[in-house]
Amino acid sequence: MGVLDATKMLTLTEITKRAGYDGEANVLGAIAQQLDILDEIPWYPATHKDYNRQFQAKRLGSGGFTKVNGPIVSASSEGDYIPEPVKMYATESKVDEKALAGLTGEEAYRVRDSEDAMNLTGIMQDWAKQLMYADQGSAPDAFKGFASRRASLSAPFTTGASGTGSDLTSVWTFEFTPAGVYLVYQKGGQPGIKNEDRGRWRIRTPADDGDLWAWIRYYEIWAGIVCRNERAMNRYCNIETAGSSNLFDPSVYLAKVKNQLPSRGKNAVSFANRTILGQIEANAYNKTNAAYNLREIVGFGPVAAVGGIPFRCWESILDTETALT
Repeated sequence: MGVLDATKMLTLTEITKRAGYDGEANVLGAIAQQLDILDEIPWYPATHKDYNRQFQAKRLGSGGFTKVNGPIVSASSEGDYIPEPVKMYATESKVDEKALAGLTGEEAYRVRDSEDAMNLTGIMQDWAKQLMYADQGSAPDAFKGFASRRASLSAPFTTGASGTGSDLTSVWTFEFTPAGVYLVYQKGGQPGIKNEDRGRWRIRTPADDGDLWAWIRYYEIWAGIVCRNERAMNRYCNIETAGSSNLFDPSVYLAKVKNQLPSRGKNAVSFANRTILGQIEANAYNKTNAAYNLREIVGFGPVAAVGGIPFRCWESILDTETALT
């Protein structure tokens, strides 16, 4: 079983570790068990405060053979500057003061932290879902998630099974490198999650039938998606989650996903939800197909792999996608 190096570029989980957060309110370690994307995708500062601007080649220059006293071939490339917005995802965790009634000191803090931890779990799951499915309009003025960038079978590097209906899902494969895919935060800003205790406030009840006193903690994440190489982001879609046909096919994956990646999968990681991971892990453990194997992540444990590419969990990927055409 191969071992994956746990030394990574700056990811959301790594940012949190370096910041020294270890309170109960910080539950990223547990959340990362469901959203491995937090421990995989790297973050870099944007080129500008609230947007990123990168040069992307459209055509590469080339040379040519020449002879003695012959002319030197001139190489000329062509490209565009691609702007990407860096958007803020923000929310507040509100804990009703009545939940702390009768508690004092450290005990009250622990109860509040436990409530905040549950809220943070939901916040991170929703953020990961928005990272995948958000579509706020046309770029560069609005945020577009990964699925919005691979929204049809005619989109670049989008492969479809033959599933139909609304019980479908996708497998996503990325090469997370500065020349591939990564996230950016605003220039001069704070990477990762901003966590601010805003104290005790009088607010409306969730049912909007009166007021209550609550302790509020504010969370904020700045992020933009940068794809420097279209090959570094591949969607394998229209995979049925029920039934016995149009399931995940390792032959299709190897031919149309793995071998289309910039490094042909050497630096890649794939993501799927629990449904597809269950199928892939079952095949990896019974070893009836040589395409499946197991790899070890240091400090994490074994993960299933197809063609050597590890598959990790992104629980926010839906089982109810509609067919891409």
